[in-house]
Amino acid sequence: MSLFSIKFIVFLILTVCLYYGLPKKWQWKILLIASLVFYYICGGWSAGIFICVTIVTTFAGARAIDREAAAHKERLKNGDHPLTKEEKAKLKRASLKKKKGILVLVLLINFGMLGVLKYGNFVASNVSGLFHSFTGGSGEVTFHFLLPLGISFYTFQSMGYLIDVYRGKYEAEKNLFRMALFTSYFPQIIQGPIGRYDSLAPQLFASRRLDAALFRRGFLRLLWGFFKKMVIAERAAFVVNEIIDHYQLHGYEGFTIFFGVLFYGIQMYADFSGGMDMVFGVSDMLGISLTENFRQPFFAKSVDEFWKRWHITLGHWMRDYVFYPIALSKPFSKLQKRAKKRFGVYYGRVLPSFLASFIVFLLVGIWHGANWKYVVYGLYHATLVSTHTLFEKHYAAMRRFCHVDDRSAGWRLFQMVRTTVLVTFGRYFDCAAGAGMAAAMLRATFRTWNPWVLFDGSFYAASLSQKEFYLLILTILFLLVVDILNEKGIVVRDVIARQGIVFRWIVYVSAIIIILIFAVYGPGFDVNAFIYQQF
Repeated sequence: MSLFSIKFIVFLILTVCLYYGLPKKWQWKILLIASLVFYYICGGWSAGIFICVTIVTTFAGARAIDREAAAHKERLKNGDHPLTKEEKAKLKRASLKKKKGILVLVLLINFGMLGVLKYGNFVASNVSGLFHSFTGGSGEVTFHFLLPLGISFYTFQSMGYLIDVYRGKYEAEKNLFRMALFTSYFPQIIQGPIGRYDSLAPQLFASRRLDAALFRRGFLRLLWGFFKKMVIAERAAFVVNEIIDHYQLHGYEGFTIFFGVLFYGIQMYADFSGGMDMVFGVSDMLGISLTENFRQPFFAKSVDEFWKRWHITLGHWMRDYVFYPIALSKPFSKLQKRAKKRFGVYYGRVLPSFLASFIVFLLVGIWHGANWKYVVYGLYHATLVSTHTLFEKHYAAMRRFCHVDDRSAGWRLFQMVRTTVLVTFGRYFDCAAGAGMAAAMLRATFRTWNPWVLFDGSFYAASLSQKEFYLLILTILFLLVVDILNEKGIVVRDVIARQGIVFRWIVYVSAIIIILIFAVYGPGFDVNAFIYQQF
């Protein structure tokens, strides 16, 4: 069941009607049933086994951690005689060891499943290739694992919850079916965002009446998501696929390839953020607010800021559950002390952040897929972000020496263009079939100087007509204008939602007609495909 299909529209209408039409005590149960139906239709029964394992192990692990925490409090009371400080410390260490053992076991089960299903074939093929290179044998070990729908997203979300319970941030959920809803909530299961229990769960389980204003905003956001995905992303895909897939066959070089990869970035943004808009729109119609996942990433003034604006919930997850635990760990504390003595206070302070950032962005790259190109992709961004952290003091000194006004519009524009160019070069290792092809594309890019290809028709001629290309450029400019308004704090859909009923319906009908007329349904269009769904 695709988000673009008549089936999904009927499914959504039925869910909304039941959600608001039945007694309020049934609302969260309706969401759970809808989520399970949606997941099994989209992912199948086999995929459902894995999400059930995650739900049960996370629920049981969190409850076991809670019980151990309660038992530890009881042991500390010890009414017979007061405990000494040493006895309390011993009990605390023993309790912490038990809780940590439970946490590690559940993490191993769930990240183990994710690792085997997503990366098992990649590891096996590389190990067998390495073995055969030394032994002179032939053949390759391959596995064909099922990759369940949304496994990266629901695994990260549920494991974040488990870690928070372990840290004592909140108590464990006592109802297995509520835990199932938190893990499988249907609007976000395909591609996120990655929710936090303390912000999402209370909304899922709350009783609510229909909020007409929020419903209108949700419907407008749903339409905006359709527009970005089906009018912009799918049209840009024709240009991108032609250049990336056939650059050797047709001899594409220089700016032709660079613009092709740049348009891939635009396609990915329209695809992923468009999918997010649809997710947020559906959720708003149900009265549930999710955590924003995008904030105008192409206005970022550094690669570090770009990642704070792109897939925000993944970045926050990595920050809270990977970056801080690494940067604040005992080995890194010792490293910081040694670095201060040897390299001075400044480098001693930033070196742990530099290394932790490098590890995080390497993991982000690997998270995108089981391919060496994603390892290189992660290393590239890890280098840019971590070195920015390490040398920011020197960059600031260079700007002062050159009398650069950090607040000037020209400098901000330069930073945005520079960041876009740097991110685009990284995308070579995202859009290419492999790391070798990405390197070959980079060599071909620098082999020729031909910036005029965007204006003489040769850039798009093999994939789109002139009229279609101009339409693509026009819609991209429209997206840019909306993003500029959003950056200034003017949310267009909220402005429209506040208008009178006649104006609103003119916008609704016009948007639907535009989508129906200009959306791409041609050969190669896959109604089930979001780019980030594969991650």
